[in-house]
Amino acid sequence: MKRKLGYLEVIAGPMYCGKTEELIRQVKRATIGKKKVQAFNHTIDNRYGKEKKLFSHNGQSHDSEKVSSVAKLRKALKKDTEIIAIDEAQWFGEELVPLVESLLDQGKKVIVAGLAMTFDRKPFVPMPTLMVMADRVTKLSAICALCGEEAVFHKRITKKKVASDSLAPDPAFVSKLDASVFQARCRKCLYWTPETAQ
Repeated sequence: MKRKLGYLEVIAGPMYCGKTEELIRQVKRATIGKKKVQAFNHTIDNRYGKEKKLFSHNGQSHDSEKVSSVAKLRKALKKDTEIIAIDEAQWFGEELVPLVESLLDQGKKVIVAGLAMTFDRKPFVPMPTLMVMADRVTKLSAICALCGEEAVFHKRITKKKVASDSLAPDPAFVSKLDASVFQARCRKCLYWTPETAQ
């Protein structure tokens, strides 16, 4: 019997670039195609309440399962699932990598969406590893909040000291993630602040 090949797609980019929107688009297409799909996001992502859905910034949504760890995600997987979609993958940490490898070995299609880097331009684990492993990487860009050019970064603009990019961010802070806290920025505008404007 011919062994079924797994397939990994990673959707990466800064905040406000449409990662979740693209993930939802692919999940909806797979559902229309009668594929058995399970979508997951982290319980820490409470920006839209505790509803069990993926939500994009443009208002799109799709049913999902909220899990607090890779172990819980593994336990929630159904044997006959063909496509596994995981949003906000950066909050699952490095433990997500062996799970994805295991799913690929089982011939599953895995679609992972997450931030490629932190607000201070450091690689956001486990996204770099998943991008290297991927059959396909969809790298999206946002629109710079200052000049309107393509933005591949996001910048924290609040002066509050917050653990927003750690593997265990503060849920109270995550619920308030919006344009008053982070902005998409192009390379030129990345370091602009009111203090540097002349």
